Amino acid sequence: MYKLWLGFRSILFWVAFMVVMLSVALVLSLSIWSPLGWRIAWIKLWINSSLFFLRVFCGLRYEVEGRQNIPEHGFIVMSKHSSTWETIALQKFFDPMVWVVKRELTRIPFFGWGLIAMNAIALDRSSGRQAIKQLVSESKKRMDEGRILMLFPEGTRVMSGEKKPFKIGGAIVSKKTGYAVLPVAHNAGEFWPRHSWIKWPGKIRVVIGEPINPEGKKAEQIIAKVEDWITITCSRISDHQQLARLGISVQAADEEGQAD
Repeated sequence: MYKLWLGFRSILFWVAFMVVMLSVALVLSLSIWSPLGWRIAWIKLWINSSLFFLRVFCGLRYEVEGRQNIPEHGFIVMSKHSSTWETIALQKFFDPMVWVVKRELTRIPFFGWGLIAMNAIALDRSSGRQAIKQLVSESKKRMDEGRILMLFPEGTRVMSGEKKPFKIGGAIVSKKTGYAVLPVAHNAGEFWPRHSWIKWPGKIRVVIGEPINPEGKKAEQIIAKVEDWITITCSRISDHQQLARLGISVQAADEEGQAD
């Protein structure tokens, strides 16, 4: 019965969320030539309303640690990717953000149009080195303009308790452009799991680490530091009670963090 109740609350969230998202995406797609500040204001409306709906309908809140580590100027955010939540909420903490996305996402009606309107860097991952060149070139241009680059180094959403190797593309951007990497850890996937309709009530923990300066480091060293910090921090902030609800071994999750 409890899961049925959570499912009903999630329905209420999705209805409200989709109405606002489609409305904002439509406005953005029709105003692609408008000033960037105006487009960002519409994105903020979507972000704030989405987090409000999550709190009211699903009882899902969040807390952020390490805001003092956020640099004043352009930088690269590399975050754990385990949920849909971070694709919404991180834009609230890092403004103005620009996303690196798969080109296929820009073809999705409304959603993809919104990505284009916000100058997202859309990559064809099958193009190999050409994709890396495009990533470095467009990332530098955006950060020189004052934007904050957002990357999920795992490349896809990863279930809590699982692990995928971090891709080196973002570290190459950091090395070639000189912009620092800001690592971000969170446990959103424990409350809004991948492919799950239910959103569990509770408090998501977000930790913002200290910037990693690329000077004197190889790209491999940069991404290794990012991966180690995110893995260990995610293990530290994990909600063991919620992991148990999801049937994930707490011991296995702890051992993963300790191994790194």
